[in-house]
Amino acid sequence: MIELLNIFSFSLFLSLFFYLPFFKKNVSNKNIFLDNNDLKVISFLILINLLLILKLLNFNITQITNIFYSIFFIFVIYFLTNFKKFLFEKNIYFYFIVNLIVLFILSIQVSNNLTLYWDAQKLWLPKAIVLYNNGSISDLQNSFYSHYSFLGSLSWAFFWKISSFEYEYFGRMFFLALYCFGLLNFLSLINLDRNLKTISFLLLVIITYDYWHFRGTQEILIFSFLLILSKYLFNLILENKSSKFNLSIILLFLNLIIWTKNEGILLSLIISLIIFIFLKENIRFKLIFFSLIIFLIFLRFAIFKLYGLDLDLSQDFNFSNIITIFINNFKTSNIYIILKYVIYSTVKFPHIVLSLFFALLIIFDRKLFKKIIFLYVYLFLSIFLIFFIYLSSPQKLEFMVSTGSLRLLFEFSAPYLLFILFYFKEKIKI
Repeated sequence: MIELLNIFSFSLFLSLFFYLPFFKKNVSNKNIFLDNNDLKVISFLILINLLLILKLLNFNITQITNIFYSIFFIFVIYFLTNFKKFLFEKNIYFYFIVNLIVLFILSIQVSNNLTLYWDAQKLWLPKAIVLYNNGSISDLQNSFYSHYSFLGSLSWAFFWKISSFEYEYFGRMFFLALYCFGLLNFLSLINLDRNLKTISFLLLVIITYDYWHFRGTQEILIFSFLLILSKYLFNLILENKSSKFNLSIILLFLNLIIWTKNEGILLSLIISLIIFIFLKENIRFKLIFFSLIIFLIFLRFAIFKLYGLDLDLSQDFNFSNIITIFINNFKTSNIYIILKYVIYSTVKFPHIVLSLFFALLIIFDRKLFKKIIFLYVYLFLSIFLIFFIYLSSPQKLEFMVSTGSLRLLFEFSAPYLLFILFYFKEKIKI
């Protein structure tokens, strides 16, 4: 009973973290479209990027926790002193309650199944424990696979510490909260009344949730970041809304993705390439954005070098001979093996099957297809990246594909959901 109360109290805290309207801003610029969802996303982005920056400046978790408590206290005071401004924002409180209930239920399920994946046991949890115990970034050089990005372990340690509870799964409850918030925020792209939006949210949870994603691996973080980012990519390219604002949001999310997993570096380049090709801005503007992404990637490597961490992206690859290995592995038999597991992985995820079904429907409507061609480019590049990763490895190919393709396809798949949303948005005008 006590543990249930602890889970509920931390579910409440995490829901406040994502849904409490800490500030309210009236935007006079007609080119910037900010709604309450955007304000919550901005708050979240600032706080998580601040967490990362403070750690990179060598603050320990206890110090960061104290800073966070101070910021959170200031926000709560601001909310209480401006309560009347938010009093009639009924939908905020409605979605807060919906999120709290779903998060509480899913957290109970996680607490009753503490099995961690191999990667979580060997790679991510040990790093989280080092950071939880006030270890520095340089201490991670003694951990297994020190070349891996560590934002996932950092957030695991931070929310575990801030929960004040002894069990590590309280840190993983943040993964659940981010996932739920990502789904609800994604639905803000379409105009639904709150009952239909709630039903749509629950349907998305049903077709995407599996404890498999919350066993301590980091794919759910990439999936959730990409899911929220997809809204701003959609607004930027398809709706042609406020380039600077949407690009700023995307840039901050790409920074988080770069620091979460090493393939996040490649994903950030894919998203940047799509923006470079399809953004309706002058070439100078696009080059500046692309240069900022390159700077963030180089900064990540520079900080790894500063703290003595391994600079390799992966110990499963020989980067000096990667092109030669790719050419040698580019055989029909190897392509067949990868294709077999990609298809198998696809049918394991209902949201990917549904997304591809609507992608196929859109192809037959030339007008719709031309509008959203950038999403097909992302689909192609993300699948190509999976093939490239495995064909570039000198390791035993079938073993690598069989153990990794499910996770890679899932973490890349969040933007695929735009196919479904776009189809209904155009056909039903919602």
